[in-house]
Amino acid sequence: MPNELLNSLDNKIQSLIEEVELLRLEVSELRQSKADLEQQRSQWEDAVKSMLSKFEQVTEA
Repeated sequence: MPNELLNSLDNKIQSLIEEVELLRLEVSELRQSKADLEQQRSQWEDAVKSMLSKFEQVTEA
């Protein structure tokens, strides 16, 4: 009986370790996606600012 409990506990611990590893990988992927999206947003902001500047030049002329 005690061996069965220890084996069960060991299996649960191993499952939790695997789940933690998978979650860490997912967090890493999400951080990379976030960084990529922030860079893309920055590029879009620069493009919009550039277009607005061109519109302002046209309206001033």
